[in-house]
Amino acid sequence: GVPLMLQIFIIYYVPGLVFDKPIFSNVDRYFLVNFGMQDAGRILAVLIAFTINYACYFSEIYRGGIESISKGQYEAGQVLGMTKTQTFFHVVLLQVVKRIVPPMGNEIITLVKDTSLVYILGLGDLLRQGKIYANSLSSLTPFLVVGILYFIVITIISKGCEKIEQKFSYF
Repeated sequence: GVPLMLQIFIIYYVPGLVFDKPIFSNVDRYFLVNFGMQDAGRILAVLIAFTINYACYFSEIYRGGIESISKGQYEAGQVLGMTKTQTFFHVVLLQVVKRIVPPMGNEIITLVKDTSLVYILGLGDLLRQGKIYANSLSSLTPFLVVGILYFIVITIISKGCEKIEQKFSYF
């Protein structure tokens, strides 16, 4: 329930405070010197924050989907002589996938929109580039273009989820 922005701050700054060493700044410096790559420490911190945050949400979606399958499905597999593993993979999992596609799609869309939060660590993203162009052009048109790009990406994800839902509609 902690906001993602706060998680990004905690993951980037707290280890440095606890260990009295700027861990992610050292990663930045190492990758810049050895590989010419900038912002590697910030990118790593953001990846860790996004991974932890969305792994929690996705695991809850999977758990809820698995628990939503009635005990009768497991019993039917047992009556047919299937092992628990066979019952899960051949009977239950297909029904779970159908049930979790809508909430998974919602979380993936939220993930795409949350990528704009990386600006708090000074990383470049689509929204930041729009802001730079809007300031240089003294126009709001770049923000409109950014909005359209987000809309296109989210529409593609939504259509993909619809196709997956239709594929599993026989349950």
